[in-house]
Amino acid sequence: MNLFFEHDFSAEDAYITISHLTSIAPPGWISHVHPRGAVYWTNPSHRVVVDDDIRVPAILQKATQFCAQCSQLDLSDGMEAHMIGAMDASFCLFINHKQCAAGYDLANIRTKAIRNMQMGALLRARRLYWNFISYHPSHRPCPRQGFDEAIDALRSYYHEHLSVGMRCFAPFAKAECEELLRVLHSAKDDERDLPAAIAMVGWVLKDVYSFRSADKYGQVTREQHKSYRQSIWQAPELTREPSALTRFVVRCLIHGPFFGIPQTYLEHVKSASEFRGHLAGLKQSWEAYTLQLVREYSDFILIATVLLSATVGLLTINDIGEACRVAAMLSAFAALGSMTIGVFFVWRHQRNTRMPSSFSYLHNARNNALGLSGHALLLSLPPVLLVWSIVGFTAATLAYAMQDAARASTWVVLGLFVLLLALIMAGLYTFSTIWHWQSQESWWTLFSWKGVRKRDMGAPPV
Repeated sequence: MNLFFEHDFSAEDAYITISHLTSIAPPGWISHVHPRGAVYWTNPSHRVVVDDDIRVPAILQKATQFCAQCSQLDLSDGMEAHMIGAMDASFCLFINHKQCAAGYDLANIRTKAIRNMQMGALLRARRLYWNFISYHPSHRPCPRQGFDEAIDALRSYYHEHLSVGMRCFAPFAKAECEELLRVLHSAKDDERDLPAAIAMVGWVLKDVYSFRSADKYGQVTREQHKSYRQSIWQAPELTREPSALTRFVVRCLIHGPFFGIPQTYLEHVKSASEFRGHLAGLKQSWEAYTLQLVREYSDFILIATVLLSATVGLLTINDIGEACRVAAMLSAFAALGSMTIGVFFVWRHQRNTRMPSSFSYLHNARNNALGLSGHALLLSLPPVLLVWSIVGFTAATLAYAMQDAARASTWVVLGLFVLLLALIMAGLYTFSTIWHWQSQESWWTLFSWKGVRKRDMGAPPV
């Protein structure tokens, strides 16, 4: 028995898609479905595309009148009219598929007129066209140059990411370029007629041409383009500037009781809040900044906990003097304050690492009464209080050692303390300036006869 039968497939046996359903499209119209599920209609005889629901009689009547008007416009092959908001042909979008251009003036969208377009007008026409394609990918194949142009644009943005890095102005992040290039290469060979692939090409090229319009693509020379991008990079500061008295007080606090520590946090928050051309770069730098803060504060909490335990142990000694007790109590309070603020900062920064909350953070930090410098003061409170706790513990330990000044061993301890203090200060100075460009001479030569002589002559010591 033969289990296989030959079938004579005819038009009646063709695979039925949603577009073939007669129940969802009036006579003369064809329904199409966007990959995301939205439906739209076309009228091939009049070359019309409609988004409004023509299943409603009132809208169908307007669409029929729109088709009658378009039949008088002499739309050539490869052109369509897109009805917008159930309005007539006096306000609609005309599409030229052969030139990948669209616009609201039919005379400017014909092929002969496109040759005489200015660059800015052409970029706008291409942006309108690919925006239309991204929402209407199901009734026409993708133009053959669409995939090639999208791949070429993404390759140029990927190269810019490699050569410029964080200062890249491309509309797509490096990881996005890699993923899109991989998908487009696959779709170009095997899936170029699928609506989802066409919609993706339209979405990519819509953003490409939007960026090119803003970037003065094809309109300026290399030097002019470089200057234009530098003007964007060095955007004017729009934050509120504190008064001169406020700046003076903040500066005194930073370089006085705060030991200059807020300067580091000020540089970090400025770097994290700089916009480098696309939100992906800002997101990356902001998340790195918050993670760095969380790690630093966690380390400070651990050190403050150990120091607090040592200070409490010192306070349990029976015969400590009053000076030692006061210094130890101040050290304990400073360590406790560093721990408390550090825990709160870790909690808040861990819960607000995403971009929507960071915009509020940056706005409030830049527009408070003390500006970013005042915000840096608050960020530096955990390490500053930890430093004061160390100073207090050191003073308490020294006061306890000096309680019996008549003994020779006390002066030996004092001498060792002075020696260790000198070494610590040398280390702190060295590694606080080693990441900045320094002169080749040592710092003490500035006070020698040679250094004084050079300063008197107005030449900097080298």
